Amino acid sequence: MSFLDHRSDSSAEQPVGSSPFKPGSLNQQSSTVEQQLPFPNITGGKPQVPSASSEMSQQQTGPIMTLEVKKAFSDPSSSLKATRQLSTDAQTGSLPITRSNTTALRVPVVIKGSRKHSTGIKPRGKRLLLHVTVTAFLLFIIAGTLLAAATVGDVDAHNGPGSIFKSISGVFDSKSSNSMLLAQQAATATAVTQDGYEPPRSQPKNGSTPSTPSYAGVTQGPTLGGSGNHFFQGQCTYWAAYRFHQLTGVWIPWTGDAWQWSGQAAAYNWHVSSSPTVGAIIVLQPGIQGAGGYGHVAIVEKINSDGTVYTSDYNWYAGGGGFGILSYWNFSPGGGVSFITL
Repeated sequence: MSFLDHRSDSSAEQPVGSSPFKPGSLNQQSSTVEQQLPFPNITGGKPQVPSASSEMSQQQTGPIMTLEVKKAFSDPSSSLKATRQLSTDAQTGSLPITRSNTTALRVPVVIKGSRKHSTGIKPRGKRLLLHVTVTAFLLFIIAGTLLAAATVGDVDAHNGPGSIFKSISGVFDSKSSNSMLLAQQAATATAVTQDGYEPPRSQPKNGSTPSTPSYAGVTQGPTLGGSGNHFFQGQCTYWAAYRFHQLTGVWIPWTGDAWQWSGQAAAYNWHVSSSPTVGAIIVLQPGIQGAGGYGHVAIVEKINSDGTVYTSDYNWYAGGGGFGILSYWNFSPGGGVSFITL
């Protein structure tokens, strides 16, 4: 139930003949009604102006007249007709077409070539030329830095500019000479430490025993003592001479490589045979049972039951030894093998 219907029901409950208006208030009520009806009733599309009699009849009805006026005021049909109606006509048509300026709608432009080959440098050639130029510049800077570093503190004011180049050439000469010296030392060390090799000695003066030579870059083996051992320290000949002197008290009087010991012993009237004995010097010719190009010598420590001999050696790598290192190995009597005794 709306608010207006509630008002209508409440006014209907009042007793008949009772008027809510006081005497002398008719004119006041009429003026109030006129103010509450700003819009006329519309019937049939034409406005109807209320007459004085209708206004009076509406004023005399009391609350009922007021309800009718309010319903008429809130009537949606009267409000819609009192205002201007919106135009509902559909507007049809098409938007104007504007021409697009995108690349797909443009007319392609063909530029004809001149059929002339470019004589300039290609982009790839330019990059290559730039790289070469930068590299050359960097090399020039590095060379200048090295030049300045090599000559700082070495340039004499009295020598002039030529001393710079002299100092640089001296640096390179010293480096080259050092390299050559190191190479020579390495070659010499390899040569003098080969198994069975005995380097030449200087001729002794006044009948003295020649001293054992020494070489740069060569670490000789331990000194075993005794001035009579004139063989190269660390070699197999050095150990054989020392061990034979230890067993017999006699130093080896000859010199030469290991393979030469058999001939030298025969020249000194020592006994040379193919039969082994304990304490004898075994001589192996080059290539026999693993001997090197200069042969090999050792001392027979014992004779095995199978006929082989157990020897003590220097500079024999097969038994886990080496230059100046003592090791032990088994050899077999046979061709290219001889034994030396007193």
